[in-house]
Amino acid sequence: MTTELLIRPRTLRFRAPLHTGAGMRAGVEGFWLRLGDGLGEVTLLPGFGTEPIERAKTALGEATSALRGAAPPGSPDEVAARIRAISSLQEAPATRAGVELALLDAGARHAGVPLASWLGAEPRSVRVNALLTDDEVDALVSEARARAHETWDTLKIKVGVQPAAHDATRLTAVREAVGPNVRIRVDGNGAWSEPEARARLQAFAPARLEYVEQPVPASEFESLRKLRSLARIAADESLGIPGAREGLFGGRRPAVDVLVFKLPVVGGILRARRYAALAWQVGVEVVVTSALDGAVSRAGAAHLACTLPLEGPAHGLATGHLLESDMGGYAVSHGMLFLPAGPGLALDPEALGW
Repeated sequence: MTTELLIRPRTLRFRAPLHTGAGMRAGVEGFWLRLGDGLGEVTLLPGFGTEPIERAKTALGEATSALRGAAPPGSPDEVAARIRAISSLQEAPATRAGVELALLDAGARHAGVPLASWLGAEPRSVRVNALLTDDEVDALVSEARARAHETWDTLKIKVGVQPAAHDATRLTAVREAVGPNVRIRVDGNGAWSEPEARARLQAFAPARLEYVEQPVPASEFESLRKLRSLARIAADESLGIPGAREGLFGGRRPAVDVLVFKLPVVGGILRARRYAALAWQVGVEVVVTSALDGAVSRAGAAHLACTLPLEGPAHGLATGHLLESDMGGYAVSHGMLFLPAGPGLALDPEALGW
């Protein structure tokens, strides 16, 4: 079977606007991809580590020409070689991630094995966090209690929209509601200066947070490193900054305690695995999370999560419920995401409109 890259623009709309420290989002733009039997997805978050849409279109054009008529790849190493040969993908991480995923899915389907197996791991269910979205204290506490009752062991809360005192009240109330054993992590989306982040982290201390994700802008690696004295610090958008490897790992100690992989920001599964190997060498944990993307990209992220240690932190892949429509999304229940049996991503192209 030969491959032909098919491209379909898509907009994912949220059931309700999502408020973050970086502003409000009503949805995300991007593309669905199909390459033979392989599926891919491009999720564009300009300003949050990905390329703008025009650069994505240019990269997709070059990828279409480069991949026309090629046979399915025979190994992940062959996928990596094909991606390296398409020059415009090197500066377009979201497009790179989508094209790479389509190639990986095609190769694993051709081999007749799940993508996780093709990557050398055992497919399994994946532990995930619950993303809580209410701003008001009482509603947030009710949501947190409901998820804890359903045995979710990790909650994630967006912060930074409200004043520091209100956020501190929200987090302390959630901690009191769910008890000491449920992990709580927060995401500032790079909204604070270092002094403001210091004040926030001190105010958040009573909530005993698992970690604080991206408290300062993505390029402020030294600020991330300094803030580690106040809380465990995670980075996600920082992975999309030029010089990220040196910034995160070039000092006497790493800039963060946790790396959070969004496939469109880090540039795909294979690049994420290389970062993970580097992180583990210096004691940095790894989490795979959604970029508020669709079923295809989240499926790829779930297979990536299967290649990571089982005893690691919960992953951030339970976001399909935020979308108006999520055809093909993997089942999620009681803090676990369940991978279906079948080769590749095990997603039916026809069910996704192909």
